Amino acid sequence: MFGPPVALISPAGLPIERGKIHEFACAIYDDDPLYHDETAAKAAGLPSVVAPTTYTSTQAFFSDPMAEMSELGDLELNMMYVLHGGQEYEFERPIFAGEVLTSHKGEMKTYTKQGRRGGLMKFAEITSNFTDEKGEIVMRLKSILIQTAGVVEK
Repeated sequence: MFGPPVALISPAGLPIERGKIHEFACAIYDDDPLYHDETAAKAAGLPSVVAPTTYTSTQAFFSDPMAEMSELGDLELNMMYVLHGGQEYEFERPIFAGEVLTSHKGEMKTYTKQGRRGGLMKFAEITSNFTDEKGEIVMRLKSILIQTAGVVEK
């Protein structure tokens, strides 16, 4: 299975709101009517406007940063040298306005690779599963952090 919810908002969850989808789509300069127009979305056979694929990154605003830092502490990373290495999204289906998703921490693993200029790098992969109100997985998120060996001198 997967871990407990990590959201702080009460009640817990990531509300998928039509207005926020519109704002997010505007912020990424995407004028697809399925992100903005409820009538167009319903005419396309959808229950409501659809969230852009990276919309779930807003879940960071609903999580407890201290709890997240505590969990990262389990990975034994030196945050002075940590970089954001990327994020991968895997969707089971589109996400629609009106839903509430809950994030559950999944597997956390680390491995090392030799860098070309800065010594040994430590990678941390952290997976999260997002479920809907029925408890079904809607999306999986893998976040990748990279800890460099330190400041590159050359």
